[in-house]
Amino acid sequence: MSISLIRWDDHRLVPWKNGLGMTREVANGHRPDGSMLWRVSLATVDRDGPFSDFTGYKRVIMMLEGEGMRLDFGGHGSALLDRPFVPVVFDGAWPTSARLAGGPTRDLNVVTAQRDAASSVAVLPVDGALDVAGRGLTLVHVLRGKVAAAAGSLVTGDTLRLDGGDASCTLRADDADALVYRIDIELGRAGSPR
Repeated sequence: MSISLIRWDDHRLVPWKNGLGMTREVANGHRPDGSMLWRVSLATVDRDGPFSDFTGYKRVIMMLEGEGMRLDFGGHGSALLDRPFVPVVFDGAWPTSARLAGGPTRDLNVVTAQRDAASSVAVLPVDGALDVAGRGLTLVHVLRGKVAAAAGSLVTGDTLRLDGGDASCTLRADDADALVYRIDIELGRAGSPR
């Protein structure tokens, strides 16, 4: 069991798979052969265009700020991201392209290998105090405001990581409108878009 903090300045800047942009990796996990099992990252979409192919992965994307965008999934429909903090789930194999509603849009992404991992996400207000019990691997990303935990104080953009099913902590709001994004990743369990 371990609990650690990931600060905004700890993120690693890496290029998109398709080379058309950059993403800030918050945290990730890999198989022994180096292939990705899961990743949580932040990206800015500043132009219309295709998303990277993530065949074999489940994707969850959520707008954080900006004017939003429409995602076109080819024969699988589309999704409008026009409000902050509303997760959209889709299959990484779907041909996906973005059309911006206006200027650049910043989003938070969760990618998990469908064959080897399952993920769930939830946007949660921190109304006074929020108890967080880990479920294998749990990440709590601060979307808005400031919260305190035994491991330290977190502000917008910081992430608390809980490794191990028995890891737990209590978050306390330092701002009345504090909001967090809880991401649970279970390794060794197949997942599919839902």
